[in-house]
Amino acid sequence: RGLGSSLLRSPKKLGNLVRGLVENDSNLPVTVKIRLGCEADTINVHDVMTEILHAGASAITVHGRTAQQGYSKPADWKLIQTAVLEANQNGYGHIPIIGNGDILTHYEATRRMEQSSVHSVMVGRGALIKPWIFKEFNSKQDWLPDVQQRIEIYRTLTIYMKEHFGDDDMGRKKSWNFLPWHFEFFARYMPYPEEEHVCMENPLIQKRIDIPTSISPLETLLMSRCSDAHNLIANALWESDSNHDAFLKLNTIAESHEFQQIIINGNQSDGREDEVLTNLPKKGKAGQWEKRRGRNPGPKRTEEEIAKIREERAAKKAGILAQGGVWP
Repeated sequence: RGLGSSLLRSPKKLGNLVRGLVENDSNLPVTVKIRLGCEADTINVHDVMTEILHAGASAITVHGRTAQQGYSKPADWKLIQTAVLEANQNGYGHIPIIGNGDILTHYEATRRMEQSSVHSVMVGRGALIKPWIFKEFNSKQDWLPDVQQRIEIYRTLTIYMKEHFGDDDMGRKKSWNFLPWHFEFFARYMPYPEEEHVCMENPLIQKRIDIPTSISPLETLLMSRCSDAHNLIANALWESDSNHDAFLKLNTIAESHEFQQIIINGNQSDGREDEVLTNLPKKGKAGQWEKRRGRNPGPKRTEEEIAKIREERAAKKAGILAQGGVWP
């Protein structure tokens, strides 16, 4: 506790920790990943970088948001650029500064590197959404896989999990901590050809996408944001003997009555929101979905309290959207 992003509030303490790692005679390079600060009104990336660089770090990755912001608004690459320029002016130009935030395509990476003068970029969510992003980086070209090619990639991940955790009931149980979760990111994939999107200033990863109505049932399945659909996909991939078998199984699921019911239930979010709002734990904090089994529910909120919470959420949503962010 207190050794995560809260260290940004204590640049000297963070610098001392880095110095201790550098001086431990392991000969391993020490790299540090930071954000701009903890809160928007306490951005201190320059002070933090100075301490880390002075402590002997081999490289620094700068994520262009504060810890408090999470992913609620686009990364600030102008502040990353300022941090790079200041590091160069202070005599640390030989130490790589790596930029991070909202990279989903090779042309976005190229533009960010040119504009900010970072040594390179780091990708996080972009690699979870499209693991082939590094192939695009190497070739500096789009790769827009069709649905069958994406299924082959997803099945490759499943095979890796079988090899790592085991192809038995225990291995399957362990894999289920990860495999369905990955489809929350895979489901966000959309093709963004360079010729159509290279001039866009706003990051593509922050773009809100509705599922097109003109796509095939199989594409609809792969783009579903429902956890029940993710479990169906993971099951089909786990039980498939080949890429072709996986394609057939997923096609059958996509056209099934079961998946149609998932779509219907997934669109009925109001009732689920009511469930979250009315279940108030004893400590006074709002409960989380799927995590209240076996617990006695606390006192229910009144209609007035629920209405107030909805007003606060609506105001928060409007504020985030007004600043160019994305409401989750």
